[in-house]
Parts: sequence; structure tokens; C-alpha cells
Amino acid sequence: MTESVQTACDLTAARIARACGGRIVCGDANATALGVCTDTRSLAAGEAFFALRGRNHDGHDYLPVAAAAGASIFVIERMGALPADATVVQVEDTERALLALAAWHRRQLSARIVAVTGSCGKTTVKDMTGDVLSRAARCAVAPASYNNRIGVALTLLSASATHDFVVVEMGTNHPGEIDELARAVHPDVGVITTISEAHLEGLGSLEGVREAKAELIPHLSEAGALVLNADEPRCASLAERFGGRRLTFGLEASATARLERVAPTDDGWTFDMLGERFSLPVGGRYNVMNAAAALCAVTALGIPPAAAREALARFRPPALRYERRTIEDVAFILDCYNSNPTALRAAVESFLREPCTGKRILVCGDMLELGPAGPRLHRAAGEALAEAGLDALIAIGELSAETLAGWRERAGAERPGLHFSSPEEAWHPLWLTARHGDAVLVKGSNGMHMDRIVERIAAHLESARREVA
Repeated sequence: MTESVQTACDLTAARIARACGGRIVCGDANATALGVCTDTRSLAAGEAFFALRGRNHDGHDYLPVAAAAGASIFVIERMGALPADATVVQVEDTERALLALAAWHRRQLSARIVAVTGSCGKTTVKDMTGDVLSRAARCAVAPASYNNRIGVALTLLSASATHDFVVVEMGTNHPGEIDELARAVHPDVGVITTISEAHLEGLGSLEGVREAKAELIPHLSEAGALVLNADEPRCASLAERFGGRRLTFGLEASATARLERVAPTDDGWTFDMLGERFSLPVGGRYNVMNAAAALCAVTALGIPPAAAREALARFRPPALRYERRTIEDVAFILDCYNSNPTALRAAVESFLREPCTGKRILVCGDMLELGPAGPRLHRAAGEALAEAGLDALIAIGELSAETLAGWRERAGAERPGLHFSSPEEAWHPLWLTARHGDAVLVKGSNGMHMDRIVERIAAHLESARREVA
């Protein structure tokens, strides 16, 4: 995660202090910064260093490192080891201060801003939207999943007066988070991709998820647009909360941008929408819905649908989003950046459409942040997976023991199921089970590090080849 950005506006210590509600405790109020940084490993001389406090690190411990790297301004909560001539801005909360500075910067921009949120697909929709807009004009796009206070702030601060568009991503795991982010961003176009069982630990219920995503709407520009998923009633019903332009996408006949003639190809999908035929070289049928959301967003900004064809035809998804790899004639699909019940169902639906001459094996890890409903949802997922027609299940993690229990209730003895505590325990039994022609879907929340399974298999085979050589 790049945590250093150059800014086109003039940042002085006095301006930072005003924007962040802080005060200059020492140094020169006219000291300038070329940009902002939150990580000394990427800090460039002349940047302002924000000493953020995280779960594992406290930026205040790295103040001497930032000084040695040439930071020009230090934004801190408490004083630390700094040169006597350092320019220091003190604030109550450095993370909130960073977002406040970004909100100030946003007010200086003429660029139109797209904000993408949702339970699934928001990073892919953000990237698709950014790809299309970047071909039409100058566009600043959030790198990776920059969807919290820090990420949204850095995305905004990376935009300059010469940018025409900015695309940000907003995530949430507790009420009020999107409200805070959207207040800073003040987007022209808001996209809500899905509303599903994600982050229930902090949001409580599907209704809680819906209300959290809806926090985006009051901060949309009145002259802007709201883009919603027509196939999800909880999502589509949010249209009534916005008085401006509303666009909906999906297979439903009620969608203002309806998907039609969706068909698989050798490397992805084709589909019709908004009077155009599109090609998408990406696995996972749900990515067609992601493309539809992106098309609505760019259309709301005045980009003709035909102008998006080339960008979508060349789109490459972020890593670990339905990423295909083949190892010794075993096809692996890694869809393990994010997982919740809806995302799991969508991935399995696409997986079952994949060509396969052997067994279809699902390796699923825990779906995290589901709160008290977690065990029940994992067991229900296991039952549904057995009904789906998969040939074998390997469950990984504490909660996934419930997935296996649900699988065994419905799958019968002829379809095996195994359980392991971690990917490190599972990779070798999986490789011993897999045969030429088999297909393996690896699915789980990012925190489960499910991609390590394929990494360990590949490393094992490479080691074996070196021994033979």
C-alpha cells in the first residue's frame, strides 16, 4: 500500500493546522510540504509526515526516522524525538486530521468524483470505472482497496487541479463510517454495488448493512447521480432516498440499464447493455454485474457507453479476484480477497460453469466479521454447497468447521469433506487429492490468507524440480 502522495496544492504548516483543527506548537508556520506521507518507508524529502496510530505500529515511534528522511512538517498527537527546529502541528487524532485535510483539498478540486461502496465487488467496480474514465480524461483512482479513512484521504490528496475525475472506494464495518467518508468526499456519483451479509459483526443485520451503505446518499451532489443494483430489492429501494438522477443496473426488467444476452466466452463474457455489445475478459459471472455498475457510473458522467468498450475489453481484475492459475493440469481459481455468503454463492455459481474434465473441489475458508450469526451462516453455506453439486469440500478455519458439518448433512459419504485449521495444514492433503483435469476454487476472507495454499503447492513442486535437476 503506497502511503505517500504528492499534492498539487500548496501545503503550509498553517494551512494544515487550519484544515485539521490543529495548532502549530513549534517551527515555521510558512513551512511547506510537497505532499503527505503516513509511512516512513515511502517518505520523500519535503513531505509532511502524519504520525498515525495503528493496531501494530505507532507513527510517533518513527518520528526520528521521518526527520532523517527529510520530512518538512510533522503532524502529531504527542511530542516525540524531533530536531529542535522541526515544524510541528499538533492535533487530537492524526487519522481524523488526515481525512480533514483531504476534505479541505477536495473543496479545491473541480474534478467530478465517483464513490463506490457495497458488500461485494466495490474494488473491481472502482477499477473498471477508473479504467474507462482514464481513457476519456485525466482520472485519479484509488490504488488497491483504499477504502478506509486513510485510503480515502490519500486518494483525494493524490488528485490535482488538472484531474477531471476521481474514483474513490468506501468500505465500512460499523455505523457512521461511510457517513464520515462521504462527508469528506462529497461525491457527484455514488454507486452501491450490493447489500449482503458482510461485516455483520459491526453492522448487526442486513438492515444494518443497508443503512450503513445508505449513509452515502445524503452527501451526493444534488446534480449528481445514484447508481443501484436493480436485482437486489434492499439496494434498489434506496432510490427513493435520492431526489436526483437514479440509474439501476441488472437483469431485472425494471433496471434502467438492463443486462441482456449475457454469454460466456473462452476467456470471459459478452453482454448487451445501453444499446452496445461489450466483451469482458474476466472470469466470474458476477463481474458482468460489476461492469454494469461501472457503465452506469461513467454514463452518469457523460461518457458514451461505446467509449467504454475498449477499456472493458482490456480490463484485468485485481489480484485474487477470480484469478486463474494452472499447476500440472489442475486448474485453480483464486477468489480469496473477500468472502461472505453472497460472494461465496456467486463464486461457486461461476465455478460450476468452468470447463472441467475431473472433479470440482472447493477449498473454503472462514467468512470473517459475521458476528453471532457466523456459525449459522457457515452451516447454511455448507448445506447449500452440497446441493450445488460440488464433488469435494475442504474447509479451513474455526468457523468453517460448521461449513463442513452442513456439507456432511447433505452431501453423503460418497462426496468427501475435510477440515483443517489453516492453509498451511491443508495444501498438502489437497495436492494429494487433486488429479489431472480437476478444478479447484479457493475462496475465503482476506484475513484467512487462502492464497498461501497455491503458493505452497507451487513452491513444493519447484523444490522437487530442483532436487531432480
